[in-house]
Amino acid sequence: MTYARAAAMTAAALATAVALVGGGGTAQAADGGELMPYPGPDAVVWISEHTGSGGLVSSGLNAHLGTEITVACEGGGSVEVGFTSDATAGSAPVTFTLDCPAGAATHRTVQLGEGLSGSFGVQVAASDPGIRWGLAVLQPE
Repeated sequence: MTYARAAAMTAAALATAVALVGGGGTAQAADGGELMPYPGPDAVVWISEHTGSGGLVSSGLNAHLGTEITVACEGGGSVEVGFTSDATAGSAPVTFTLDCPAGAATHRTVQLGEGLSGSFGVQVAASDPGIRWGLAVLQPE
């Protein structure tokens, strides 16, 4: 990935992360609970719920701990999730798709492995602007 492309992706993800933080009210999952409940102290980053496409950039990954990402969604359609760790030499981007049923939440956890450190970005592309999703990047101790 070229520097210009990486910088553009990071800037776009940062703008989206700022939009997520500044968003309005919190939507509720079909069952009345949070789509992505607080995952506990192992969370490096946590978004309880967002509607439509979005993403984030953050830092704080510890190379001595394993890293995983959990994504939950609902709304009829799917989300494509991309995880990048530009700060970790030799790390490859990880992408996966999660089907989001209408009226029921589903989730998926993907193990990203050990050795990731520093900053990272997550992009979520929703197939429909009404799809709700939440995510957590975790480093269990």
